Amino acid sequence: MTDLYLPTHARLLLPIRMAFGALLLTAGALAQANNPVPTKDLKGLTDPDGLKRYAGSVLTYRDDAAYDEMKFPVGKVVYKDEQASIARSHDRAGQRTTLQYLTPPGKSALEVLRNYQQDLKAAGYKPMYECTAEACGSADWITKGYFVSTLVPGAYWNHVGDNSPAACGGGAFIGDFRYALLDNVATGSTIAVLTWRPGDTSVYCDEAEYKKRTSVIVVKVDTKVREQAMETLSANEMGKSLDASGKVAVYGILFDTNKADIKPESKASLEQIGTLLKQQARLKLHVVGHTDNVGNLPANIDLSKRRAEAVVAALASTYGITRDRLTANGVASLAPVASNGDEAGRAKNRRVELVLQ
Repeated sequence: MTDLYLPTHARLLLPIRMAFGALLLTAGALAQANNPVPTKDLKGLTDPDGLKRYAGSVLTYRDDAAYDEMKFPVGKVVYKDEQASIARSHDRAGQRTTLQYLTPPGKSALEVLRNYQQDLKAAGYKPMYECTAEACGSADWITKGYFVSTLVPGAYWNHVGDNSPAACGGGAFIGDFRYALLDNVATGSTIAVLTWRPGDTSVYCDEAEYKKRTSVIVVKVDTKVREQAMETLSANEMGKSLDASGKVAVYGILFDTNKADIKPESKASLEQIGTLLKQQARLKLHVVGHTDNVGNLPANIDLSKRRAEAVVAALASTYGITRDRLTANGVASLAPVASNGDEAGRAKNRRVELVLQ
């Protein structure tokens, strides 16, 4: 294969390295003392509670988000137009933690990955997807547009730069890339583990020493963190809101991204709606599904109506509410209560409303 088939930045890098090879080697030798392999966690970084690391590893990067949306690859990632394209994904939203480690020397990417899998399975996680090297798709570089970029926050590249242990643990033409995705239904957590051997690094890195290590990125999303923070409205509170304004927003009825299946955590809110309807035998309601503005409007209108229909079906089948008292409607993002410009606003817009008929 010629360099014509490499991405643009790879083709540019090759002649630079060839033309200035001696200079790079000299600069690299001088820079080694500036960025050696760290012997302990970088200042201010700690592991999250309940998540183990591979023995002897050092933590070189951590990023947390109180609420984020993730598309975990469950199929090949393709590099196209300098972007990473995911054929199939497992979509999760919740509190996200991203971690990057370097293992002790001499540990293979496979050994490290298998240890993570074994530990997570013991904690109740079940495997969802696994791939290696070419089977993963575009995974031979740790840079934007490639596999890793689907899982790290956009600000990652600015944070690590090219003169940090995290950047030195990345590299071009990396080796033995491996990826595994595991899910824990009981806890509502999803964890992705990526392992690889660093390849060519910048001149700021002690390349020979970094290449002896295995790099690890762990991405964890806890979907129940935000859900548990939402208070369940009581039947009495719902009734008061209906009397005062003719409607009530219910945030405790939950769905996975782009799906209309009601999640088990919604039971408490459904029970309160059922209680309200039994207490007020003449009450008739529109059940209205609302979404944020992510995606196209026709698809979201269809999705919001299917979600409303799922709520009506659950109230009828589980709580004995006759269907002639409930009408399902979906308005997608046409009636926002907050700006869709950020995730906090979008979260407020994703809701089910009960409206007096």
